[in-house]
Amino acid sequence: LAGVLDAAEEELCRVPGVGQHTAVLLKLIPAAGARYLQSRADLGEPVRRTEDAYALLEPYFFGARNEMIYLLALDGKNKPLGVRKVAEGSIYASDINIRRIAEAAMSLRSAGLYLAHNHISNLAFPSPVDISTTQTMRTALAGVGIELLDHLVFVDGDMVSMRDSGMMK
Repeated sequence: LAGVLDAAEEELCRVPGVGQHTAVLLKLIPAAGARYLQSRADLGEPVRRTEDAYALLEPYFFGARNEMIYLLALDGKNKPLGVRKVAEGSIYASDINIRRIAEAAMSLRSAGLYLAHNHISNLAFPSPVDISTTQTMRTALAGVGIELLDHLVFVDGDMVSMRDSGMMK
């Protein structure tokens, strides 16, 4: 099923009995599923554990075909203020922009945040670039009064917390 939903529209149209309208409908299924899961994510409860952040952020990566970066903004009592997409790249990488992240966090009046991005490779382990960028981001955000609480790396059905793995010092 994943192969069908991940196929390009042109590929689907080559299948006997699949026309353009059917192909478009099939391409909408992952997007509709992601929207459904996002709508079910309750932003009301405080984020006390990594699993709480995972539950809030995981729907945003559902069916992703490119690397994306999201932030989960929290108030001073760890209550979620919102989730914002701050970048989308290719299947290989996504550029992280400190200014865009700081602006998004400040627009939500965030005291702390979780940064999250996905790997298309199905390997959730953070790269050396992920680790060094996280340290740079943490320092920059601290300069404007925002605490980077964790950086989560997602793949389908899995997630690695840089804080819980000892990669954020």
